[in-house]
Amino acid sequence: MGNSLGLLAGMGLLGMLVAIVVGIAVGALVLSVAFRLVVGYMPPYLRALAAVVLSWVATMVVALVLGLILGASMRGLVGTVVLFLVGAWAINYMLRTPTGLAIGYGKACLVQLVYMVIGFVLAVVLGLILTLVFGSMLLGLH
Repeated sequence: MGNSLGLLAGMGLLGMLVAIVVGIAVGALVLSVAFRLVVGYMPPYLRALAAVVLSWVATMVVALVLGLILGASMRGLVGTVVLFLVGAWAINYMLRTPTGLAIGYGKACLVQLVYMVIGFVLAVVLGLILTLVFGSMLLGLH
């Protein structure tokens, strides 16, 4: 009994690790595309990967601090705005123009907005595909 529960827990942790790694890799690709659409050139993939990781770490820290400071009623809207601004900061800090200059915080906000819109669309499409696949399996329509 104990071994099977440990095995299930390990499988769950492995699944979470794979989801995080794939999420970071896809997020860096989406960020590169958003940067290309706004700024006009594709940043190096490793820099985009570093920007995504920095953004995730910074937003986790800020979300933790906001959770301690704000009440539950204010956390949603204020948290979304603050996390948007932190993501734009990470983009402005990590991704540069071909000459090595910062793109500016305004353009970084626009890159972050395009990045979020593309991510939302991808999440909706993936959700619809998974709903169709698992819904058809549940209904026996395979």
